[in-house]
Amino acid sequence: MVERMLAQGHTVTVWNRTAAKAAALQPAGARVAASVREAVASADRVHIAVADDAVVDALLRDVVAGRRRDAIIVDHSTTLPAATRVRVEQLTSAGVRFLHAPVFMSPQMCRDGKGLMMVSGDADLFATVQPALARMTGDVWYVGARGDLAAAYKLFGNAMIFAINAGLSDILAMANHLDVPASDAIGVFSRFNTSGAIPMRGQKMASADFSPTFELAMARKDVRLMLESAGDLPLVVLPALAARMDAVIAAGHGGHDMAAIAAPIVASTARLR
Repeated sequence: MVERMLAQGHTVTVWNRTAAKAAALQPAGARVAASVREAVASADRVHIAVADDAVVDALLRDVVAGRRRDAIIVDHSTTLPAATRVRVEQLTSAGVRFLHAPVFMSPQMCRDGKGLMMVSGDADLFATVQPALARMTGDVWYVGARGDLAAAYKLFGNAMIFAINAGLSDILAMANHLDVPASDAIGVFSRFNTSGAIPMRGQKMASADFSPTFELAMARKDVRLMLESAGDLPLVVLPALAARMDAVIAAGHGGHDMAAIAAPIVASTARLR
């Protein structure tokens, strides 16, 4: 992000808990500060990208104390939605101009100004800073004033990324046991596009529409074949999926669509509503 800002002609002051990381940006034109308060003292915008909620909260104490009163603080960290909601409410009530803006951007995407940035917080404040954020990324998505919503969406996205990685690991276990080269196993997905499953089956789950297009009992048979095809190799998600399918089938959903694996969640949501 700093490299992108510098390339666009901004004056950027940096601080990092590991001094060497900040110093590495100096040859690119960044000013290195010795403390948080020194870093933010004259900044129009303060961008935070750190590991977790505890670090964000500790950092914000110095940022808030040392900032210009009209400075806008933008936190790009991946954080717990409940903690983020409290943070946004407390800072906004105290007159601090604060937005939460987690990203789906790799380091190279940050350098190139590509990817997706989601923003939660005050709408007027977002409108003020939107042009600057738009220059940082390919897509700035204002998700609303609800303080925790961008944090929730970030976790949804990461959960899908992690689930895909876990599924790929199980596919490689099957490929190993079946003596299929790993690259060939992954190559199946250059021809078989699974992206349509999210809007199609996801909406069936969300609306509790379990009318069958792929019966759960048949899907469970396929999972049995997958487990057997992996032999004794360790698996990540298929055993847990089999257990959920068994429980849902026992509850009477065997003839329903495989989307019924979400039935316990949908039922819980309905009760809450």
